[in-house]
Amino acid sequence: MKLGLDSYSYHLAFGAHPDFEPRNPMDLFQFMDRVAELGLDGFQIDPMHMESRDSGYLSELTAHAKESSLFMEYGAMGIDAAYLKRELDVCAALGSRVLRTFIDFDRYDKSIEVAVEIDRAIGQLKRVKGHAEDLDIRIAIENHGDVSAVELVEIVRRVNSPNIGICLDLGNALLTFEDPLYAAGVMAPYAFSTHFKDYAIQMTNYGFKVSGVALGDGNIDLESAMKIIREKSALDRIILEIPVEAEGSEMDALVREDHYIRKSIVYARNVLGIR
Repeated sequence: MKLGLDSYSYHLAFGAHPDFEPRNPMDLFQFMDRVAELGLDGFQIDPMHMESRDSGYLSELTAHAKESSLFMEYGAMGIDAAYLKRELDVCAALGSRVLRTFIDFDRYDKSIEVAVEIDRAIGQLKRVKGHAEDLDIRIAIENHGDVSAVELVEIVRRVNSPNIGICLDLGNALLTFEDPLYAAGVMAPYAFSTHFKDYAIQMTNYGFKVSGVALGDGNIDLESAMKIIREKSALDRIILEIPVEAEGSEMDALVREDHYIRKSIVYARNVLGIR
């Protein structure tokens, strides 16, 4: 089984998100070099880290990945059919066979009706599934704190396409108050990709806080999760996503981010046996 890294793991270094702005932000070429230096097999791109979608830039990214012998997966945000068709074309230009995305709604907003959002998602995905099939690209829909594992499987089944499946995010199950192992078992047979992570849960006076940590430092039973994935899915690669909060000085935050990633890779190799 191959091991990869989602570029969001270095989201502080990229500085493309609102919580942190480094003086010398990382770009995707530097990220690919880091992935190779870490001894990984490939990566997934967070779309926030794309500087352009013109053909020249896409060709440069593809060539750099090939030179480094790295597999590539591409990411999108949302399931609007017109948008997703364009992102599928970008995915094809990059040579990625997987496009990870998510539905993107707030299930805890009282004005939101989850059943309506599920029906809307199914309608949008049915409009785009033919394009995905023509390009031979598999769309991996992430459980992103919007839908539960059971709801996501319902969506995949109702769309009914061999090219529509799941990006199994192990930690995000906690955002819908699910046991990560139960959720993994439900989603694994439909998984095209993963976000393999660990979360620490802390009780505070204002409720429970969930924080990203290095693999093995949180509350998720990662060894059991890996066993479920091996037994119930057809996955041949695991994508690590190691989210780190922006705390302390710029140097402290960036050093901690890199440390969490390196520690997680050691855990994935030595404890989980991903090689």
